[in-house]
Amino acid sequence: MSTGRGIFTYALPYVLIASLQYQFVKNGLQYADPFVFMAVRYFIASALCFAVARDFRPIFNRHMLLLGLFTFLSTVFWALGLESVSAGQSAVLSYTMPLFAIPLAAVILKEGATRIGIVGALIGFAGVAVYSLALTNLGGSTVGVIFSVTNAFFWALYTVYYRKLKEQDPTRTVASQFLIGGVLFLPFLPFTFHLDPTPLFFVDLGYVTVLGGTVSLLLWNAMARMESIGRITTMAFAVPACAVAIQAVLTGEVPTAVEIIGVAVMFAGIYISRILPGRTETAPKDPGQAAAEAA
Repeated sequence: MSTGRGIFTYALPYVLIASLQYQFVKNGLQYADPFVFMAVRYFIASALCFAVARDFRPIFNRHMLLLGLFTFLSTVFWALGLESVSAGQSAVLSYTMPLFAIPLAAVILKEGATRIGIVGALIGFAGVAVYSLALTNLGGSTVGVIFSVTNAFFWALYTVYYRKLKEQDPTRTVASQFLIGGVLFLPFLPFTFHLDPTPLFFVDLGYVTVLGGTVSLLLWNAMARMESIGRITTMAFAVPACAVAIQAVLTGEVPTAVEIIGVAVMFAGIYISRILPGRTETAPKDPGQAAAEAA
């Protein structure tokens, strides 16, 4: 079974890790250019994933090259956006991703979405929009907003490709994904190189490489292989919601009424997309579909 409690075994640590990593990346970019910071992150994460797989043979095929390219572009726009928006704004804007992922899954994977699933995604996005109203006095450039939303588009694309490549070894897939992405950063380094290797830089790099890179992408890959793109991506609205709660605990800042309403609406979208379909989808599965899922 790929639903129910099993998915939350992966989802809970993913949400916690992803909720924290925006701040670590934002801090790390004080000490290194985005291309340098992410190139180092990619190559270390790739080596770690190959070590976990105990197989250092990269997977190279047309789909893997596209996966690596989409991941590279997602990270570039994420990091560039973080230079001109806050970590909180970046988290909120990045989670426009489900609105891209659901139609992309329909086009690329021919994966249908239930009406209630679409409604849940739209409600979750409405929560993100409401929460973003609370960030309007925190600044952030228009370019930063555009970059952050562009990151969401490419994140949606590589998430769809995770499901497309679900028959491959997942650990070697993520390892090869990081390797391809790392190579794509190399041509830019002579023109952008800046690095100040302070102890705090290594703390930030360590978090976003080991937890925010290796562990996070392995968890996200596993979830994308287990359930439909629509349900998985809508569940990810928990990340900006949890980021609000973590920020409140760490800083002692009480969320505003608008933030609280936004978080509540995000979780309502998650509940509707995940709980209600499970109660209303009662039609028997097509035998061919059931056999494919069992395989």
